[in-house]
Amino acid sequence: MKRPRTTGHLAVPLPESVLPTRPLGQEAAVVGTVAALLALIAAVETQPVGPATKAYRAAIRRKGEEAAAAGGSGALEAVRHQICATAPDRAERRERILAEAWAGLVEVSP
Repeated sequence: MKRPRTTGHLAVPLPESVLPTRPLGQEAAVVGTVAALLALIAAVETQPVGPATKAYRAAIRRKGEEAAAAGGSGALEAVRHQICATAPDRAERRERILAEAWAGLVEVSP
């Protein structure tokens, strides 16, 4: 039995009204970074200190470097603010985790 063609519909471009809109510039850096960092920071908060925590902190550093490259210190500040605002009861700890991971990227004000 021959399989029916299933790839023909992929070649037809979608109308612009259906395509998702993406934030531009600094906003894109902030939105993408916050989502990734929330998972990484939650993992650091729950893990005992060890090799896994080091890997998570390195990933946090890389995300900070990406945000800094895309939007500069303003993007890092916006990311830090959103991360800390998501859980006010853990804001101090999260701020400390970010400050340690992002040391030397740009001036991150506490």
